[in-house]
Amino acid sequence: MSDKLRLGVIIGSTREGRWAPAPANWIAGVARGHGGFDVDVIDLLDADLPQHLAEHDMWSTDADRSAPVAALAERLDRADAFVVVSGEYNMSIPASLKHAIDYYMNEWAAKPVAMITYGGKLSGGQNAAQHLRQIFPELRTLTIRNSISFPRFYQHFDERGEFTKFEENEPAAKTLLDELHWWGRALANARAASPMPSPF
Repeated sequence: MSDKLRLGVIIGSTREGRWAPAPANWIAGVARGHGGFDVDVIDLLDADLPQHLAEHDMWSTDADRSAPVAALAERLDRADAFVVVSGEYNMSIPASLKHAIDYYMNEWAAKPVAMITYGGKLSGGQNAAQHLRQIFPELRTLTIRNSISFPRFYQHFDERGEFTKFEENEPAAKTLLDELHWWGRALANARAASPMPSPF
């Protein structure tokens, strides 16, 4: 069995002027250098999910899902682990991220997720992270202990417009990815050995 896991890095904001792609591409690059992951960067802006959740998307067979929902389902299902990158808006996560989470259940189940957040306050988006820690267990998804936050990120750009805090966070990123890989491998082995019991 290959030691490499399939990692989905999810860009959780779709707002105009969003900063989320920058930390998402940074952690994706660190993950590729880590050696334990094949990385898929999933931008919810490109996913183009329908604005309203329809019953045929949520409860019918996979074949009945609309094309955007089915396409994202395939990428989420293929992943063994996730990193979710989210800003904090009004003390919580973006609506686009909650919308995408709510479309799926089995695709998230028995997999670990790490969080990278950013925000304007000293917490660096930790309110968003805490809300994700409440949401994901309902989908039987394990949130790992380690996370990375970027408080007041807009204050840390040099004269060339480059963000100056990524390099100093690389040790924390490696620790996060090591933990994510451990849980990802353990849960992938568990899923291979036996399917999760139905929650219903």
